Amino acid sequence: MIKSLRKWYFSFGFQGAAYGMVSLVISLFVVTALGGNVASASVAMALFSTGNLIGSIFTGLFLDKYPRFFVIVFVSALMDSIISIFMGQSHYITPYYTLSLMMGFFLSMMSPAIITYLNKKFDEDTRRKEINILNMFNSVGVTVGIFGGGGWLTLSLPFLIKDVDKMRWVFALVALLFGISAAFAAVYLKRKAKIARHISRRFSINMHSLAGNIMALPHNVISPFRASNFKPETKRYMIGLFTIFLGANMFFTPFPIFLKDVLGIPSGLIFIVYGFNGIFTNIAYLFTNRTMSRFRDMSIMSVVIWIRISMFLLIAFIGLFYHALLGVWFTIASFMIIGFTWPFFYIPATIQVTNLALPENRGKIIGLFNMVINLGAISASFVAGYVALRFGYFVIFSIGALLLFAGNRILRKIAITHPIRRDLSQREKKRVLANLHDIIMKNGKRLKWGIWKLSTLKQKSVTSHLGL
Repeated sequence: MIKSLRKWYFSFGFQGAAYGMVSLVISLFVVTALGGNVASASVAMALFSTGNLIGSIFTGLFLDKYPRFFVIVFVSALMDSIISIFMGQSHYITPYYTLSLMMGFFLSMMSPAIITYLNKKFDEDTRRKEINILNMFNSVGVTVGIFGGGGWLTLSLPFLIKDVDKMRWVFALVALLFGISAAFAAVYLKRKAKIARHISRRFSINMHSLAGNIMALPHNVISPFRASNFKPETKRYMIGLFTIFLGANMFFTPFPIFLKDVLGIPSGLIFIVYGFNGIFTNIAYLFTNRTMSRFRDMSIMSVVIWIRISMFLLIAFIGLFYHALLGVWFTIASFMIIGFTWPFFYIPATIQVTNLALPENRGKIIGLFNMVINLGAISASFVAGYVALRFGYFVIFSIGALLLFAGNRILRKIAITHPIRRDLSQREKKRVLANLHDIIMKNGKRLKWGIWKLSTLKQKSVTSHLGL
């Protein structure tokens, strides 16, 4: 970890803890406190993901024009802290939907800001390492938050007997964690006077300019994502990613309600199940870099997809032919495997995406990447709950597995026809450069041969490797 950014990483970790604690409550609160069902719970998650999508687009555009990375991180945590307080006091479903949308918007701002900053400031090897560490901080935070939420909901306190009251207090704890995240992020802000001058200079209200910006908003949202800004394979690659995340969220959106309604697991224990899922994810981060150094990125991602297809179908059949004891344990074991596979897909995909654009467009490509992820989540969330309610969990989980298969086919086809460039590994670079140096020292006439060898090795790396 880069020491100068240590508090930033802690900020991202506490944001992960807050998200881990609130992620399950968003849907469970609809069913438990607001009188909703699996369909209305899915709508709440869909609006949360919609906020993520809008926030990702806004952050990508804002950072490329105004690279105020530290301000974005601070505002993201502070606003979510305030919103969490209001969510915990909700008694009607419509205001709750609005707050879910707002929380998703501000939550999505932090990750693109930090990743874009790392992309702009550091070389690829450092970037790979730091993005992995950053995601590990967040993942550990998510795990701690999930266990904290589960522990809180399983407590039997005299003044907290009902699940509704416990869930309302969960939102208060979430607000506290977001507040701590904002405090860590605030360390990097400039003095208040300088911030005030910056805000007054940059954001002074001009009604004529404001009207023009509103009229130009559709163009400003769409134009940065023009194909000319990225490599030719970007469009098909994003379609493949969208299909994969659509399929994944066909499973993940109704899964907490599946655990509660079909398997009969209490809300507190559902948090514990997700907490152990997070532990397996954190363990996997320890092996991600080593695996990526030995195998092609697309090969790793493809294996992950096939494992998840198998687990989705297994859980689907468990829901269809339910056996009390075996059903619970097989479902939990499958979910742990799903959690372990996540870093082996997300980290290679993130690295691949950054190399689909030139350095000056990496803010846009990260924004597009997050937009595709959230668009998949939104689409699935609006559909999954109603399909599960109408046709059952077997159908919706099977649809998720089928979409994963389709997305994998798209990415594999791109890998064959348009392999994404992969730079020489550090070991290959050192070996070739050392050989070239010996050639120059021994016989200057063999210089041309050494250059030809280097170019051949680069070409071989381009055509035989996938990923970055």
